[in-house]
Amino acid sequence: MERLILDGIGRFTGDIVTQVTHFAPWLRNHGFRAGISETLTAVAALAELNLDSMDEVCSAFRAIYSRTPAEWGIFPSLFERYFCGRGVRLEEKRRLQPDDSIGGAGAGRQTERPPGETVQGFLAGYHPYDGERFALRADERVLKDVVQFTRLAVRTMDAPRGRKWRSRGREKIDLRQTMRCALRLAGEPFVLRMRRRRPDKPRIVLALDISGSMKPYAPFLAALAWSFTRARARTQIFLFSTRLLRVTSLIARKGVSGIPLSDLPGLRGGTRIGGALEQLLRRYPSLLHRRTCVIIASDGFDAGHPERMHTSMRDLAGRVGRVVWINPLLGEPGYEPASAGMSMALPYIDAFIDVHDAATWKKAVLGGALRRSAP
Repeated sequence: MERLILDGIGRFTGDIVTQVTHFAPWLRNHGFRAGISETLTAVAALAELNLDSMDEVCSAFRAIYSRTPAEWGIFPSLFERYFCGRGVRLEEKRRLQPDDSIGGAGAGRQTERPPGETVQGFLAGYHPYDGERFALRADERVLKDVVQFTRLAVRTMDAPRGRKWRSRGREKIDLRQTMRCALRLAGEPFVLRMRRRRPDKPRIVLALDISGSMKPYAPFLAALAWSFTRARARTQIFLFSTRLLRVTSLIARKGVSGIPLSDLPGLRGGTRIGGALEQLLRRYPSLLHRRTCVIIASDGFDAGHPERMHTSMRDLAGRVGRVVWINPLLGEPGYEPASAGMSMALPYIDAFIDVHDAATWKKAVLGGALRRSAP
């Protein structure tokens, strides 16, 4: 095992060494394979790096901890969250200040320091006792109503024919059900039970926009996504802002209690709907076929290229059975879908509806917006 010389890290305090030491276990919680060897290499690299330049530290640590292309791509956002704390917070960011005994003439004054600046050997902007920040949390006040209407919507959707039995023009006796019914009548089969086709579950792909402009509607959309996991349907849930992230199991487990930002790696501010739909078409083609109903929840403000949005929506509409677009701004007085992204998507949308609370969701379900999953 590599051995460290005390002279190499003598100019650092125990706080910064401890912080780097705890970085590897934190990365392992996000899927990295980081161990003792990477930690020793990172601590040794501190002696050669300029800690005032966090970009230099990030580049060095990226080469040490990243092993795969996926880890290489996601590492900068994880490094920034752990060391710099530049992500969106629900409360004012706390900064560590120098002690009065070392500050000299300027000691005691609360001076604002840029993120990533070192203060007494500790990287400012990070504190080990910072609380969790929830990016998505379902509104518990409307969960019961939303689940009820979602189950109603799923029951009214068209489903493909089940695989267990197909009708061949004549009815067949269901021997198992007939014998079970005969047990109640002393074993005499007075009533013949006929086999019935059990319809398959409807297939639904739900894509939710969690950019800053959709923040006021995030609690309801989280409740809506969670309700689809409690309905009898084959549902896949995705979140997108600048990229696409599959979160079906995460929504099912933590949709009500709250999903912290640490569980949503790589999702940054801004919206690129066309790019996210391109990833959906390229990475998950098996989910998109003629019996699939795709539900997109977004206000349509796309920061990407309009042609990319047009191509993605054209390919998506040509592959799936039905595209439903939920726009919470549609009910606002004076709103017109005149943005570049929304205007490119409109020709390929089968249902354009306003859903932003339980009442509007009920109206959309009873109006039949999701009734048909295939033309």
